[in-house]
Amino acid sequence: MNRKRPIAIAIALLAAAAVAGCSSAESSSERERAAGVVGLCAGHGGVTAFDDDAVICGDETARGERGTRAVDACRTHDGVSAFDDDIVICRDQTFHEVVER
Repeated sequence: MNRKRPIAIAIALLAAAAVAGCSSAESSSERERAAGVVGLCAGHGGVTAFDDDAVICGDETARGERGTRAVDACRTHDGVSAFDDDIVICRDQTFHEVVER
């Protein structure tokens, strides 16, 4: 067996452990935010999409002005698939610019 192979394997395992450790170091505020978003959509078909101040649930219930505008834009297009500040992509793969009212 090549003597360098066990060292390479050990290095790879240490790197993987370090990466896993970093991802598990989520701040409690991130966990609280995620739990809050999930809680907002409890009983509403789960979370479909969310961003800073907007949440869209599976039944097209929206929280926040931007979420409401996104849902309105996709109402006749099978619902929201994804959204951002000024654009929404609907489940039928159409997309729309969403402007503030």
